[in-house]
Amino acid sequence: MALTPSPDDSWRPSLTLPQLLLATYTAVTIIAVVYAASTSSAAFGAYNSQWDGAGELRAVAADTGANVTVGTNVSQYTASDPDDTVAVILSPAEPYSSSERTRIREFVRSGGTLVVAEDYRPRGNDLLAAVGADARFDGRPVYDNRNYYRNASLPEATPVGDDPETAGVDTIVLNYGTTVRAGNATTLVTTSEYAYLDTDGNGELDGAEQLASRPVVTRESVGDGRVIAVSDPSIFVNAMLERGDNRRFVRNLIANHDTALLDYSHAGGVPPVAAAVLALQRSDVLLLFCGVVLVGALFAYDRRLHESLRTRLREERGHKPNPGLSREGVKKYVSARHPDWEETQVQRVTEAIIKQRSERQRND
Repeated sequence: MALTPSPDDSWRPSLTLPQLLLATYTAVTIIAVVYAASTSSAAFGAYNSQWDGAGELRAVAADTGANVTVGTNVSQYTASDPDDTVAVILSPAEPYSSSERTRIREFVRSGGTLVVAEDYRPRGNDLLAAVGADARFDGRPVYDNRNYYRNASLPEATPVGDDPETAGVDTIVLNYGTTVRAGNATTLVTTSEYAYLDTDGNGELDGAEQLASRPVVTRESVGDGRVIAVSDPSIFVNAMLERGDNRRFVRNLIANHDTALLDYSHAGGVPPVAAAVLALQRSDVLLLFCGVVLVGALFAYDRRLHESLRTRLREERGHKPNPGLSREGVKKYVSARHPDWEETQVQRVTEAIIKQRSERQRND
């Protein structure tokens, strides 16, 4: 009768200490690489969990019940109904092309809500002009020596009326932000009357710099949609969401929309793993292709595994104990064949061999 190894332990690999250390090191390295490829350190990044990232923004948007999409291509503006979609752009690092600006303008004019948050970069104003908005970001730092969070560079701003965007909001805290030149837009939030724009960049009120209350958030209608200008993208980052009523304000901007499109098409900061997942979500063909490849790989592995098991079984069947061995001899044989087995397992297999040998002799 063939000697059959226990299904519990016979296939368990026996690793030496160096092999175990190498396996552990390899596993840790793989985990580290995957983590690095799935996170980002870019400021305002949707996958950056540090203080200056906007990883928490996705959670805030999801809490409103909206379907949250991290956009890496402007074509995604047409993927949902504009009337039920709010798009958020945080300080784009690269300019939008003419065709891309046209697509965003059509999104707004068709009923979409566009939130543009900017402070010093010129891309925000370029985008506001492209979609036909009247508001513009000033671009100079705003300070307030009377109403601030920790210092004058973190001024506190307050709503001017009862608007849906500022419901339940008493104070918004800026972080080295600027102001908005409202034009014909409606002002939603302003600084106190003690704020000033630091024209010469020395952080002090001097020269022709004047104290005045200035807009920091505006809203205006463009076509059938709306454009909201926020003069500090830092309001949306992880650390600043916890200051004042910033979290409530950001939540209000997204609330009552079925889809929240976080436009990172020109901001960078989307790590490779996240970009790959997003690409799969956008393409049914690519998703089907990856599924076919995965099934094929599993099938090939399954065939190799079965072949390996069959080979092991053939090897085992080729080694039978001498029929004339005593019980103790069989036990020694089994122990020699499987030195990694425990005593109880050796004893169990020995008894099985003796029993089967006796049955075969009776049949003969």
